[in-house]
Order: sequence, then C-alpha cells, then structure tokens
Amino acid sequence: MSNPPVQPPEKPKGDPAGKRLAKQRALLLAEATRAARALEVLLKRANYDFSACSELIKKVAEQEHQQVQKGFGRLESRKRFKIGSAHPLLENRPRSVLYIDESGKSEPQPLDTAPPFFALASIAIAEEKIDDYKALADEIKQEFFKRTDITFHEPHMRHREGWFSFGGDAARQAQFDAAINNMLEEIPFVTFGVGVRKEAFRKEFVDSGVDPYLSTDVYAVAILMLLERYIDYLASQQKHRFGRVIFESQGPLEDATHQLEYARILLDGSQWVPDSAFRAWLETGLRFQPKCGSDPMEIADMFARDLYEWIRGDCNTPSKRWDLFSKKAYVRDDGMMGKFGIKVFPDSDIRERIEKHRAAYGAIPAP
Repeated sequence: MSNPPVQPPEKPKGDPAGKRLAKQRALLLAEATRAARALEVLLKRANYDFSACSELIKKVAEQEHQQVQKGFGRLESRKRFKIGSAHPLLENRPRSVLYIDESGKSEPQPLDTAPPFFALASIAIAEEKIDDYKALADEIKQEFFKRTDITFHEPHMRHREGWFSFGGDAARQAQFDAAINNMLEEIPFVTFGVGVRKEAFRKEFVDSGVDPYLSTDVYAVAILMLLERYIDYLASQQKHRFGRVIFESQGPLEDATHQLEYARILLDGSQWVPDSAFRAWLETGLRFQPKCGSDPMEIADMFARDLYEWIRGDCNTPSKRWDLFSKKAYVRDDGMMGKFGIKVFPDSDIRERIEKHRAAYGAIPAP
C-alpha cells in the first residue's frame, strides 16, 4: 500500500501590505509622542526653551498619522460631526437617551481586596421607545411578582436573591430568565460600554506618567471613551437625534463629580473628537436618577454586570447575556478607532481577543 503524497507545508500568510508592521510602528510612535509631551510639560514648568521639543512632537505626530492610516485605513475628518446651527436646542431634534450604569469600583484598590476591573455600561434608546420598555417590564413584573413596583437589579437576579429566588423553583426561574431575554431582544436599543483594567492602566499610564493629557482617574477616562463612541453613533445615523445622558444617581457628591467630568469633556473635547462636536450632539447637562421601578436604567444595570464579568474573564469568557448585548453593540465599518460600542482599555496584550469579538458582531476584519 503506497503512502499518501506528502502535502507541502502551508505558506505563512505574512504581512504583504505591511499593515501589522504599520500598526506596531503607530503604537511605538504614539508612545514616543506621549513621552515627548511629558518632557514638553516639564520644560514649560522649568521655564526652559521647549521649541525644539514642540517641533519634535509635530514631526513624530506626522509620522504616527501616516502609520495609523496605513495600518488602520483612512482617518476620518473631525468635520464629520458638524451639523446645523451653533445652538442645537433651536433645532428641536428628537432625543436619543443614553442610560449609564457601572459595575465594580473605579477607585484604585489593593489587588487582595478587589479585582482590578471597572465597567461603565450604557444603552441608547429613542425617547419615544421608553414607554414601550416600561410596558413590557411592567407586564413581566405583574406576571411573576403580581406587582409592578419591583426593580430588575443585578447581581440579585443572577444569584437568585430576594424576589428573584422564586422559592427555589428552578422551572419558574428559567421562565423568568426567558421572559427577560425576550424583552431585551424586542426592545430596540444600542449598547455602549467601556471596561478599564485598572492594574494595567496604573502601570502603563498612571505610574509612568507618559501621557500628561490623559486623566489618571478611571471614571473620567471611562466617561470620555464612552461618549466618544456615543456621538460617533449619533453622527452616523440618518435621523439626527440630540443626546440626553442619564446616570444612575449615587449621591449628591458623586453626581456633582460626574457632572464636572462631563462638563470638562464638552469644554475641552478629546484627542479624536473636538469639543464643539460634543456640544453639537449632547445636552450640556447630565441628568441623574436612582434605580426605581420600570425604567431603561434596568437594562444598563444588566449590561454593566455582563460587561464586568467579561472583562474579569480576560475578554475570553462570555457572561450570562453577553451574546445578546454584544449583538446590539454599535458598530460602523471596520469597528476600529471609536467605531465599535464596546471598548476595553488598555488592551495591548489582549488585542487579538478584542478584534475577534468585534469581528464576530459585525465589524469588518482587517485584510
């Protein structure tokens, strides 16, 4: 019996277009830019001539821009956010409402007391669809609890605690879970979320001080990255809506702190989005409300727990409703550079997992 012919080894795909190499160069140049900016800040404080450093930053930034374009594709103009008049309230646009909740702790904590993760999760829903959600939620509460003044809340739902224990009746618990899933499938909302890996953030950005323009506060970074993606979504829709942002209220001091960070974003913008764009697409003040009764904040609460658990599992282990929420994530084109609703930061060591997740839910894989 003759042996089967030996198949030639598969040729490696390589990187014929140089995209992976360009991405790596862009990351290194970005790091060099952060270091140069830190030096520029120190020279300014010392009242030393920093003109040579400023020129270096300009040249390195130009090279970074070229490598980013080669590795990720054409960079979009910041002008894409421009719309209508300078006073958006006069345009009377319909509202998109963004409900934001969190899971985990944003404060730095010792590793032996709490996992180093923080999740800020949100869902966007058209204002006229809010009553549809309330009706469906009340219907489920009436069916399973014979009352509507119950609030869907994690982790009680997940751990079968309180109202959600159903006296240990596994069949009833399964029916309740199915009813929640059906409701989430039916309601038209879009998910946005930012997960911060606190220990990696501390090592790469806080302790090193490589980027003096990036906040060292985990919550502030998460709010900024989430809102960048939300207004990209608003600007990409055929029907132009004006964004209203609602946080779960945590108390007067915490609410005031979040309001301050929000105001800073509207005044200063970010590296990728100009301040005028935030003001053109978002109401200039936050709103706050506690979790109470049937309200879309309940969906943000569920999503926050799933996002937190996914990050805790190194973005490799799906949580309870992760597939359902991921299917509703905002995605535009290739999903890169702020065009996907779910962001993990920093992600340099798990980049392949992040890109695989985006591709699975509609992002266009890089060639």
